[in-house]
Amino acid sequence: MAVPLWIVHATDAPVGLAPLLLVLNTVLVVLFQVPLARFGATTRAARRLLVPLTGLFVVGTTALAVSAAGGRTLAITALAVAVVALTFAEIIHATSSWELSVALAPADAQGAYLGVHGLAQSTQRFAGPLLVTGVMTAGPLAWPVLGLALVAAGAAQHRLIRDRVAPTPPSLSVPTITVSEH
Repeated sequence: MAVPLWIVHATDAPVGLAPLLLVLNTVLVVLFQVPLARFGATTRAARRLLVPLTGLFVVGTTALAVSAAGGRTLAITALAVAVVALTFAEIIHATSSWELSVALAPADAQGAYLGVHGLAQSTQRFAGPLLVTGVMTAGPLAWPVLGLALVAAGAAQHRLIRDRVAPTPPSLSVPTITVSEH
């Protein structure tokens, strides 16, 4: 939602770049969502994913800011970098948040934890457009500020769940079963 508006209102990139970037986003998700999911198959692995996730947020939001610096070529290049970085951030976030929401919930409260996880996603869908509109209104320097806020949130989450992650590699959040158990 933000990138097409940003292209039109803040950059020298051609308006026709917006659908191409949407196609790039879609292709990257189709190609990498499932293969990258293996990197978040355990609670420890999902927690470790929070580190590259924050780096991708910084790269993506900084590239959005750079895209408004002037010049068509710079804008196109920066927007492509932003879309790639933020798409991989989206994939990694989905992988890690799902694993952590399931694995860290007590066995007798997984439904409640997943309900809160769903509520957080709904809040994101509601508040996200308001936040992005505010960032776009504030100008290019607001993008890196948003990136740093996302880094702070990722670092806080990384720290808060540190003690909840078992010192030995845990099993998958969903126990494996054999065909004979059905």
